Amino acid sequence: MTKKTVFINNDGMARFECPNCKITVVADVSQYRNIDKAVKIKCHCKTCGHYHSVLLERRQHYRKKVNIPGLYRWNQEKIKRPMTVKNLSRSGLGFQPEIQKKLKIGDLLFVEFHLDNTLIKKKVIVRSTPGFHIGTEFFNLPGKSKKRADEDYDMAIARYTYKDVSSKPAGTFNGQKTLLWETFGISDNSNQ
Repeated sequence: MTKKTVFINNDGMARFECPNCKITVVADVSQYRNIDKAVKIKCHCKTCGHYHSVLLERRQHYRKKVNIPGLYRWNQEKIKRPMTVKNLSRSGLGFQPEIQKKLKIGDLLFVEFHLDNTLIKKKVIVRSTPGFHIGTEFFNLPGKSKKRADEDYDMAIARYTYKDVSSKPAGTFNGQKTLLWETFGISDNSNQ
């Protein structure tokens, strides 16, 4: 069975989901902040009692799985092509083009898609092309200050990606009200 990978963000927090009861929690894992390779940890969901293992990895920004229709075009073209954004973070996005085209690492693209009521328009650089998936990073010229629109887009993306992560909803455990992130037990199993 493949272990789920969980990523640590810059704040030392990680989002865990119990595969049994689907409770999602955000936990402080700052003791793993400086790892340079994945660490296997054992999780215990105190809501349903399920034990499972995950791989904990370092990532600059949390990457949220999404399914958002959008458009992309090459830097010098006027033709917009349909795509589906499959994951989104503050530093980039992954998408699937509706029609496979020969995109290469280093290609500059323009993407646009809606987040809630905001039309996002960003320039991206292709960083990976595994299979039908295109991995990109938001592109800004070094030394150039961002335009106001880019800053607004960045804020909308940050709000959207952390919309259901940063809150700490209340749950119950043994009849007592508690925060969900406190109902997850985490232990290091790196030598198992």
